[in-house]
Amino acid sequence: MTVERAQVISRKCWRCKEPTGGPVCSSCATIQPPVPGADLYGLLGLPRRYFFEVSALEKAYRALSRKVHPDRFARKPAVERRMSLQWTASINEARRVLKDPIRRARYLATGLADAPEEGGPVLEPDFLEQVFELQMMAKADPAATAAEASSLRAGVWSAVESALRAWEADAGTLDGIPSLLARLKYIDNIVSLAASADQD
Repeated sequence: MTVERAQVISRKCWRCKEPTGGPVCSSCATIQPPVPGADLYGLLGLPRRYFFEVSALEKAYRALSRKVHPDRFARKPAVERRMSLQWTASINEARRVLKDPIRRARYLATGLADAPEEGGPVLEPDFLEQVFELQMMAKADPAATAAEASSLRAGVWSAVESALRAWEADAGTLDGIPSLLARLKYIDNIVSLAASADQD
């Protein structure tokens, strides 16, 4: 993987027809429509990578938010006010996804921030059997179940981060990430189940 800064999409301003690459035309200061299905990293002008400082994300978010904030377009025509709201919704979602370690990993691996409602990776029978045993154990011994599930989660998360580091170093792919994240979801459900049983 080659980590590159996201390229600015060049297009013409819908009002003055001058070339522009940002959310607001540099020639006439008119807000531009968001690009449908834009890459979340590209939207915020960030390098497409997993490991980064949260402060860099926040800085990019704040800079773009100031440019497209609805207050700046409150006296503009309805079409520009609507575009401002669309931009705000888009960058808020980009920030939420890229700030969340699991959603960010899934987005890089699949292009989707959230797991599909149906389908998804097929997990190994041994893992599913282990999950079943932990579910059965949760009511009888919630503390031990939570400890075992937490240890299991730490191992899976370590594998996720290792795969992402290898990808960023051009030494691997993200093909295994969806399966690892599916495992995490099962494990997190067990941790929740054990916590609920402990409160009963």
